[in-house]
Amino acid sequence: MTDDLGPLRQAMSDLSEHGGSADLYERTLRRSRQTQRRATIATGVAAATVVFAIGGTVAFVAGHRPDASTPAAAPSGAGPGQPDCPSVETLGSLVELPPDWSFASPQVQCVQTWATADVKRPSGGNIRYLFHYTAEVGWRYQDQGAGWDCKKLGLTQPAPFCTS
Repeated sequence: MTDDLGPLRQAMSDLSEHGGSADLYERTLRRSRQTQRRATIATGVAAATVVFAIGGTVAFVAGHRPDASTPAAAPSGAGPGQPDCPSVETLGSLVELPPDWSFASPQVQCVQTWATADVKRPSGGNIRYLFHYTAEVGWRYQDQGAGWDCKKLGLTQPAPFCTS
């Protein structure tokens, strides 16, 4: 009897090669699933971070501006269509002036539902803050500048803060 182990060795070699690639295939699948899970988690964490960052910014800004839900009350005796002229203190509570800026005088100029107050700046040159009154909201900051077009504001009479 002759021991011819050549075909048996060849068959065993073929089986070991096949078995090794199957093991590699399973490891590849497991690694791919793990990578997908990590990518999904990283995307979720990034999205949550963005949401919290935006929400925190909005909350911070909302906490540092005048509350728009509570109207600034018009002084007593003001009718719904023609309010009394507000004080500088009332207008000052509606805006937050930059550092070293202040209202130039205690006098406020009013025409119909519009009011202006001069503001002093450290760089020189005064500017005016424009405020508008509505019955639903009260006095609110509108704009800043040197003058405005009366027609665009809807004014029918001349005003000292109008350019035309």
